Amino acid sequence: MMPGSRTIATAQIITGVAAAVALLHFLASILIPFVIAFVLAVLVNALVRFIHKGWAGAPGWAVSLLAGLIVIVLASAGIFVMAQGAAQMVAQGPALIGRLDGLALGFGRSLHLRQPLHLSAMVGQVSVAEIAGFVLSGMQGLFSGLLLMVVYFGFMLAGRRRMGRKIDVAAGSSSRASAIRETFTRIATDIETYVWVQSITGTILTLSATIVMLAVGLNNILFWAVVFFLLTFIPNIGVTVGSIVPSLFALIQFPTIWQAITIFVVIQVVATVVGNFIYPRLQAQTQNIDPVATLLSLAFWSWLWGLPGAFLAVPMTLMSMMVFAQFPSTAWVAALLSNDGRPIFRRKTGKAPG
Repeated sequence: MMPGSRTIATAQIITGVAAAVALLHFLASILIPFVIAFVLAVLVNALVRFIHKGWAGAPGWAVSLLAGLIVIVLASAGIFVMAQGAAQMVAQGPALIGRLDGLALGFGRSLHLRQPLHLSAMVGQVSVAEIAGFVLSGMQGLFSGLLLMVVYFGFMLAGRRRMGRKIDVAAGSSSRASAIRETFTRIATDIETYVWVQSITGTILTLSATIVMLAVGLNNILFWAVVFFLLTFIPNIGVTVGSIVPSLFALIQFPTIWQAITIFVVIQVVATVVGNFIYPRLQAQTQNIDPVATLLSLAFWSWLWGLPGAFLAVPMTLMSMMVFAQFPSTAWVAALLSNDGRPIFRRKTGKAPG
């Protein structure tokens, strides 16, 4: 390849990537519900197989309808609980700032500082109105996207049996159709396994957090349990955030600080145990993503799609890695994203062959 052609090809790649990122950003309100609906459809397929094991001979449409209703009801209930709890959090914002400011003053006096130590001196001015507006606008966007997500979800379930014929027609050849089917199967299997593993570890962590919050008598336990469980799906930082936020609100409810410290310490201890002893045993069957790639994907999708992007970072990376692995020109990207360098050669143990 001539130097001029190489420069043109590089410019085309950069332009294409920039255009793709711009489209992902401007179409976020459409794409986010679609991706969430796709993940839920994958979960429904797993739930359908589970129901069939205990309800052999049941009509396929009835099992699919039951599984879809279970997923929709659980998701809607979680959103409703979060909306109510978020409104209470916003209302308690001024009290939290006042409590933290009082603790800062007391800490400054214990150090015998000449000037009083205020919260604003450490973290700057905190606008409760801006925080409330951000939270409420986020909840409004969540509700507006929920209807679109349900529509996507319903059409995906209704059309999943026709998908095979569409792939055959679109591919044009049996070999290409087989490759597309295999890619979709790998993506669905990886997402299903990832959600399953995260659900197991998230349930353990959520039960532990709920027990310690009940033990100290923290209010609004159901809201904190739902939020904490969802935060466990954000890699690396979700559990930390989930231990800090309820601890802060414990400072408002109780005149002493040992309740907040207990919540934070117990959650961190359980997270350490789960992260070092339980999750590694399950990780062999979960996603084959490099830890650095996980951090970068979390930063990228959070920057691009905000909080929904943080939850969808790993599924989007799994999908991207599988798609990149199918083309020789982008296979190197999939290799960099994978943990073992061979994303398409994985056994059930999660290890590459020989």
